[in-house]
Amino acid sequence: MKGNWGLALSQALFPLLRRGLEGLGDALEQVALALSTHRAYLFRLEVHHGVWYANQLAEWAGPGTSPQIQNPALQNLPLREAGYGRWLERFLKDQAVAGPVASFPEEERPLLEAQEIQSLLVVPIGVEGQLWGFLGVDDCQRERRFSGEEEAFLRAVAEALARTLELWERNRWLQGLLEASPLYVARLDEEGHLRYANPALRAAFPQGLSLPVAEALAQPGRPRLHILRGKEVVEWHLLAVPGPGQEVLEVLALGLDVTEREEAQARESRWSTFRKNLLRVYETLMAEGLSDSIFGLILEAALDTLPSAQAGSVTVLMEDGCYHFVAAKGYDLEALRQVCLHPEEPLSLTGHSEAQVFTRKDLERFNARLDEKRRRVMEEAGRVKEIQAILSVPVYLAGERKAFLYLDNFEREDAFTPLDLELAQAFASQLGLLLRRLELEGRLQHLAYHDPLTGLPNRLFFLEKLAQALREEGRNLAVLYLDLDGLKLVNDLEGHAAGDEVIRVMAARFRAALRPRDLVARQGGDEFLVLLTGLREAKEAVAVAERLLEVARLPCPVGERGYHLSTSVGIALGEPGLSPGELLQRADLALYRAKGEGKDRLAFFEPHLQEALRREIHLLEALREDLEGGEGLWLVYQPIVDLATGRSVALEALLRWRLAPPSELVPLAERHRLMGQLGQWVLRHACEEQRRHGLRVHVNVSPQELLDPTYAFRVAEVLEETGCPPDRLVLEVTESSLIPDERGRDATRALEALRNLGVGIYLDDFGSGYSSLERLAELPVQGVKLGQAFTRRLGAPPNPQGPAARLVAAVLALAQALGLEAIAEGIEDQATLAYLRNLGFPLGQGYLWGKPEPLRL
Repeated sequence: MKGNWGLALSQALFPLLRRGLEGLGDALEQVALALSTHRAYLFRLEVHHGVWYANQLAEWAGPGTSPQIQNPALQNLPLREAGYGRWLERFLKDQAVAGPVASFPEEERPLLEAQEIQSLLVVPIGVEGQLWGFLGVDDCQRERRFSGEEEAFLRAVAEALARTLELWERNRWLQGLLEASPLYVARLDEEGHLRYANPALRAAFPQGLSLPVAEALAQPGRPRLHILRGKEVVEWHLLAVPGPGQEVLEVLALGLDVTEREEAQARESRWSTFRKNLLRVYETLMAEGLSDSIFGLILEAALDTLPSAQAGSVTVLMEDGCYHFVAAKGYDLEALRQVCLHPEEPLSLTGHSEAQVFTRKDLERFNARLDEKRRRVMEEAGRVKEIQAILSVPVYLAGERKAFLYLDNFEREDAFTPLDLELAQAFASQLGLLLRRLELEGRLQHLAYHDPLTGLPNRLFFLEKLAQALREEGRNLAVLYLDLDGLKLVNDLEGHAAGDEVIRVMAARFRAALRPRDLVARQGGDEFLVLLTGLREAKEAVAVAERLLEVARLPCPVGERGYHLSTSVGIALGEPGLSPGELLQRADLALYRAKGEGKDRLAFFEPHLQEALRREIHLLEALREDLEGGEGLWLVYQPIVDLATGRSVALEALLRWRLAPPSELVPLAERHRLMGQLGQWVLRHACEEQRRHGLRVHVNVSPQELLDPTYAFRVAEVLEETGCPPDRLVLEVTESSLIPDERGRDATRALEALRNLGVGIYLDDFGSGYSSLERLAELPVQGVKLGQAFTRRLGAPPNPQGPAARLVAAVLALAQALGLEAIAEGIEDQATLAYLRNLGFPLGQGYLWGKPEPLRL
């Protein structure tokens, strides 16, 4: 760019270079003058839910030219929908839009002519690699075509403006981050004086602070770590910023308050020591049994965990009704054993129910009430006069105080912290467990390894036996993972007591169906585990699994009814090197596969199941995030057409997701009980968008939603909140949702309530279910939809004499006889349309009128 254009460019860019975005108005004026135009402007482009919108941000209008900056038509303008799709396509290709308005497509001219534009030149602006907006000029007096130099000039200004916008965006983002950040951020000069401090730093250090910048100055460009300890502990990272000549310009400092982290680390370290010491106690307990040495061991563990405790003792309430010393550290235990403390005496009965600290004066008062002999022993062997603080923790068993743990300090009255009290209380709890072991040892052994409901071994017992079998046999074993199908129905209809009885019956059946050497255990809920050992080949495991499937199918009497349940079985074969947990996880994955393939069957573990599970978890987490955040999901619509006129009379709302098609999304939501939340999202958005198109909107309803007793109320709530008229909403349900049992009757009642509200109800995929004619006549529906499978079987072109044609005619006749509106789905060609229209179908739907698309109005 040469000559006058270079001068004009510098004049246009100077306001931006000098004042940034504040100079935008002056820059637009220079652009308009340089191009001999009457108006210059800047528009922002943004995309929301797939729709591009334009908003005018700035403008310069010359004398006699009407400004457009307040024109509402230039705000929130949907480009494609307003007829400017050509502009958007050119902008996305980094192409300009230019020339006389009279030469533009007809749909573009009205808005431009309303602004008195004769000719225009518009170039796109890209910021950080993305289309940001466009810069343009208008000639309002003559038709003209802009030269290549003129376009190059405007593009040069747009490029400079883009760089200015990038700097502005980054500065705005960085400033907002610094202002809102809980981190401490500072800029310092070479002497350590503050040049800048963000709000978090100013609030934490109102008097200022001093940081050692010398180390950072010694090595410019390399961050240095400094820990500043005071009321708070702050981790500072200091960086000396070198200039072009490597001279230091300033020192940047980033501080993080790590007080809580250090306290948490110290706390976790203390609790880790507690757990380690406690484990050592229990290892000794398992090896040696309960004895006085165990009390000494737990006392040692407590002293090791509480550094402030320099000595300690344990007293236990014995059969003679007195507390006796059974362990001591730092004292003469043999002498203390001579002391018998009665429960009413203050040292043993201080009135506190939890850990509490007593001082030397408290101990003097306690000891003064003892008789001379015992007081002398306590002073000599128990060093009572030397103790400055004693942490006393009572130990309870079945509501009765059974023991005391005493931890002592000889130096300070304030030696013990709140964390010390927590840990001491934890040790006292363990002492209580040790005391209880004598009377509960036999019962605890059984409870630890058996399920109280069925009497079967539990998961813990099963895993121990599985670990032993893996060590001894390795390959010649199998794990079966069973899950009952249908127990929820029993619980819903008969109550959980009946459900427990079913579990007991099934446990007995499974145990009877196994070989003597096999083991069955209850995993929990309605899940069972089976360990098969001594297998010669895999088919032996199959034979056992099939027996279990058979006995599960036998009718199970509950009260006056007999319920037909089933089970699903996952099988994993043993392999050398597998841990019990890994083998159990494989069986669980195989069970997941068996249930996914229809239940009441068995499935073996296969390696690809692991990857399928990972994908399932990934999709599930993403779906929950999208439902929570309201992004990643959108609706598309397919028209329902009057076959006589070709006019759209309704729209069916169909859900789309960023990560999976509906065929995968819906089963995923059903498996993880998310259909209610997902259906609510669809219903709300469909009702909100109904105001934009004004037609009836059809929404599909899952069986899970209908079985929710609050469903009708939630639909009414959405209608009220969105302002959607009830007669503009149609809910499509499947026949399987309305099966003639208790659940189906509940769903029917929900639909009756909605019909009374004015909401339309249609049976979707009519003819694919199993409703009787009598049942169909009673259902609160106003229409039916002939499934796509029937339409496709008509043939291309349709064969009027074929079985499918007779079936379609029968479905239509049935709908007409019941006074139901009929919709034919899956119409994809003119021949099928003509056939169904002549047959008498009033409404139709299909790809003939286009694939489902987002709403565009």
